[in-house]
Amino acid sequence: MSKHVARRPLPCQEETMNQTLSKPPVFRFAPSPNGLLHLGHALSAILNQDMARQAGGRLLLRLEDIDTARCTPEFEAAALEDLAWLGLEWEEPVRRQSDHFDVYREALRRLIAMDIAYPAFLTRGAIKTTVETFEQRGKPWPRDPDGAPLYPPEESRLSATQQQRLLVSGKQHAWRLNMAKAIAAVGAP
Repeated sequence: MSKHVARRPLPCQEETMNQTLSKPPVFRFAPSPNGLLHLGHALSAILNQDMARQAGGRLLLRLEDIDTARCTPEFEAAALEDLAWLGLEWEEPVRRQSDHFDVYREALRRLIAMDIAYPAFLTRGAIKTTVETFEQRGKPWPRDPDGAPLYPPEESRLSATQQQRLLVSGKQHAWRLNMAKAIAAVGAP
């Protein structure tokens, strides 16, 4: 059983926190322009705008357009038109995630250098098979709060040599955050 010890923030952290808390809250709506907006999107956008107004805050629109294969200018234009039709007002300019690929690459480079991010090679099908095989033994697979299965942990334990061998082979991969290492790096919660 672990004990949580409350830590007092450092003076510089306290000052930063006070500065942040004194600013108007920021709300955002972040659709992905890879299809048309649906009723759930509309509700989320309207709720965020209402909360921003009630709190004296700001509403930002951030387009999650990093899936360059599925996101299209036509879907983006349709989303903006639909949001305007709903009466939404957001700060300009709209933030497009694709405009910030360089920033994300640099952040990923830093996480890799800190050994907090690791290459993950499992396909969706392989993940599904792993989960089903495990659950056929009568045990539930760990899931997130939304019920989605957690990513199998084995690849996070590969040695640097094993990772490099798979990367050099050209095997497709994504980069995943090793949460245990990330939490240890920031010293929380």
